[in-house]
Amino acid sequence: MKTKIFLVDDDISLCQEIQEFLEKKDFEVRIASTLQEARMNIKTVNADILLQDLKLPDGSGLEMLKEAKSAFPELAVIMFSGYGTVPDAVEAMKQGAENFLTKPIDPEHLLIVLQKIEEQKQLKDRLIIQELELAAKRKMVLGKSGIMQQVIKTCQTSAKSNATILINGETGTGKHLLAHFIHQHSHRAKFPFVYVNCSTLSEALLESDLFGHEKGAFTGAIKQKRGRIELANQGTLFLDEIGEITLSLQAKLLHFIEYGEFQRVGGTEMLQANTRIICATNRNLSEEIKAGNFREDLFYRINVIEVKIPPLRERREDIPVFIDYFVEKYGQELGKAKCKLQENVTERLMKYSWPGNIRELQNAIERSMVLCLSTKLSLKDFPFLDQPTPMPSDTLFNPRPLNQAINEFKKVYIEKTLEQTAGNQTQAANIMEIQRTYLSKLIKDLSINI
Repeated sequence: MKTKIFLVDDDISLCQEIQEFLEKKDFEVRIASTLQEARMNIKTVNADILLQDLKLPDGSGLEMLKEAKSAFPELAVIMFSGYGTVPDAVEAMKQGAENFLTKPIDPEHLLIVLQKIEEQKQLKDRLIIQELELAAKRKMVLGKSGIMQQVIKTCQTSAKSNATILINGETGTGKHLLAHFIHQHSHRAKFPFVYVNCSTLSEALLESDLFGHEKGAFTGAIKQKRGRIELANQGTLFLDEIGEITLSLQAKLLHFIEYGEFQRVGGTEMLQANTRIICATNRNLSEEIKAGNFREDLFYRINVIEVKIPPLRERREDIPVFIDYFVEKYGQELGKAKCKLQENVTERLMKYSWPGNIRELQNAIERSMVLCLSTKLSLKDFPFLDQPTPMPSDTLFNPRPLNQAINEFKKVYIEKTLEQTAGNQTQAANIMEIQRTYLSKLIKDLSINI
């Protein structure tokens, strides 16, 4: 398919010369001589590149540049002028022009500029195709159960808007994947998808991570840093564990959602970004509001569309789908492509409660395939399926001090969870919905062997 050029200039002889040259180089060229004519025809031309003069008889080419970029964000624009100045070039580039040339136009130089734009577009298209292929693969592992198909349908519909979305679900249910799925089905799919885990950073670090900071804003701020809100401009910002952020940060986030503006830490300039917000939590934010831990006004702004992901135990028909996906994934990674599950194993895995949901299932499959010495995974490769309950009922109510009973339960519960995660404390903390550092403290205080 030929690259389409829309050439706008009132110098007819120049236009004809450029048109003749470019058509010999296998470009398709359409011409307009005024701003009005360009406005009338730009939609029907369906150009890949707009090549236009800065000064037109009926107005400034910068007006056309701004309008064209607003209507067709993917349109590449090259500005040129016979008496252009540095400020003109700077303004054109700020408005989104890819290049600024001065007259007289050297056809060979113009050809090089056009070929570079074509190469950049082809590279971007390849990246988009790869991302879409990855998104399609992710879609396959969201689940095929009736309840998940309804969730997916809601996400596809809401993805077409700019509304904020709140994803609710237990730890390990796939909230991150679902947020990415929404992004890929939105008009922002060609722009960045930026992830932030709000539970892993202190208030100061999280504020800097979200909003950026100016040089010298605090000790260690040796240069200006753009925040993730800024990096996600035109795209999507996914705020995982939104219930963990402090009230002061909630106020700043609310202001951004309301007005699309923010300040870097240590800055005075009010900046703007067109960023869509998707949030996720495993907390009950209504209860957090009652406890004074979460702003009610922010809750209403992030909860325009609510999506609830059911736990794996409520959609057991999805378990074989995830099993097949993880077996194939780790089969390729570990060089065990022939490794499969015995049929009775799948049946037992479907009956298990999966408190850690998909993440726990993934961990179980990976661990079993790493340790398995044959091509068949049997029940012995999933020892947790045959483990007894952690605390027999006849010992649960033995008379003893309450604190002792609580600590005994905590110890058995943590040991059991660590067994299920093969000693991975981060995964265990996620399952128990506590901080990783707090889990380490409990392990030490309760003398748990790991």
